[in-house]
Amino acid sequence: MYSSPVSGQITGISLTSFLQMMETEEKTCTLKVFTRNNFGRIFFLNGVIVDGATTRSENVQALYEILSWDDVVIEVGKNDSRTENVINLSLMDILMDSAQHYDEIKQLPPPPDNGHPSGPLPEKELVRTTANEDLHMEIGARLFISFDGMAAPLQSTLVGMEPGRYLLLKTPAMFAKVDHDLFKVKDLIIKSIVKGTIYAFRSKLVDIISKPMKLMFIEYPRKIEQHELRSDKRYKCSIGIQMQVNGKKITGTLENIGKGGCRCSIPIFSIQENIPDSLVNAVVPFKCAFPGFKDEIHFLGKVKSAKIKEERIIAGVQFIDQPDQEKPQALIQDYLQMIECFGQNV
Repeated sequence: MYSSPVSGQITGISLTSFLQMMETEEKTCTLKVFTRNNFGRIFFLNGVIVDGATTRSENVQALYEILSWDDVVIEVGKNDSRTENVINLSLMDILMDSAQHYDEIKQLPPPPDNGHPSGPLPEKELVRTTANEDLHMEIGARLFISFDGMAAPLQSTLVGMEPGRYLLLKTPAMFAKVDHDLFKVKDLIIKSIVKGTIYAFRSKLVDIISKPMKLMFIEYPRKIEQHELRSDKRYKCSIGIQMQVNGKKITGTLENIGKGGCRCSIPIFSIQENIPDSLVNAVVPFKCAFPGFKDEIHFLGKVKSAKIKEERIIAGVQFIDQPDQEKPQALIQDYLQMIECFGQNV
């Protein structure tokens, strides 16, 4: 938990990712969340969300409202006012339930605009069910396990799988010495967040082993519910792309794309500066050629996040509308429609 004052302002990271970070690090703080027209607060106590508030909602409804906002700025401060947990929900449950409450949020009257137009809230995809072969979980994914009678979900990690047969998980620490208690559980509920998608499914315990380490086998899910946290779906791709930064032409790879933005992988192009910090919020021209399309596409993007991973820079980019140039948007939309049939949702 925090034992000293915390402060600072964060941009370029999704609110969902930041909430997970606060939970993992067991922080005690207040997150002040700003958009152009909205303001809200999320109160953490030892990594648990205990309360929320906006200009028009309180408690859990305020959390659902805040989670519906896009392009937020997060300010971190002390929590010296909220010590009672009035939410009594895990972060995973809050994220899942926020999708179901989104329609209610849209019906609320708009807050005072203070001279600024509010505009419509973005549409979000409803929870959908997929076949079990669509379980896109990577080894190392953090999982939350719950079942009837348990007050809070247990945390585990996916360490292996045989598609169609079983998943292999680390045995949660609290059951490490009482493995037999797990065998009394008939149905497990597993949830995880993977690359902007919440996965949830039911399973059953198959077996527990103690050597060489504490591991549990659970049945491979027959059906999986998933909900996209992004306002637009992303699709996997591998397309050569060229961008221009500070007068330098840099060649990289387009790794995924959606109607609102994309993710790029580029080589580290300078050792003279903190590249991720210098890239965030930069407006960058891009060009590439989509497979199956004759015309090369030129577009502008604003870098919303950047990090170094395995000696490359991974940049999250938001497309910038160019009213005088409709062709780039049309080509992107045509390409998305073409790959929709392949189901490459990230």
